[in-house]
Amino acid sequence: MDLDLLREAIQGNKMDAAYSMLEEIGVLKLEEAIPLLIEYLKSTENNSLRNSIALALSDIGSEQAVEPLIELINHPKTLGDRGSLLCALRPFDCSPHLETLVYHLITGNFEVQFYANELIMENIKSGVTDDVLLKCILKVKDRINEIERQHEIISDIFERLFSLKRI
Repeated sequence: MDLDLLREAIQGNKMDAAYSMLEEIGVLKLEEAIPLLIEYLKSTENNSLRNSIALALSDIGSEQAVEPLIELINHPKTLGDRGSLLCALRPFDCSPHLETLVYHLITGNFEVQFYANELIMENIKSGVTDDVLLKCILKVKDRINEIERQHEIISDIFERLFSLKRI
């Protein structure tokens, strides 16, 4: 595949052509496309294009994609649109990024929580230091305590509202 055609499609805002080429790159696992894909992954402001690039990188399966994906997952510009970026991490060992995954599990929207949970459950493959593990355990426990506190308050209000009902 001629990667200049992909560059032209992206720069010319010909997104249908770009998406088609990105899918082909992923299917063919074109490792020579990785530098260009990472360049556009980092620079684009187009969420849909960024997600398609992330998934192409995931399909290629090169570890070179992991750090740029993590950087974007943590970048404010991807707030509200991180699910596909997390999904793109599926082929990789995410052990070095356990703290990031726990943070997004706790703070993310439903889709982000879903993929962060999946990655923690299935993609933590190598040793995690005791220090990192303890930090993550404490963060999760704090979140559980906060949820329980909120549940108690909302349950009390629920009961109070029913007591106000006139019979």
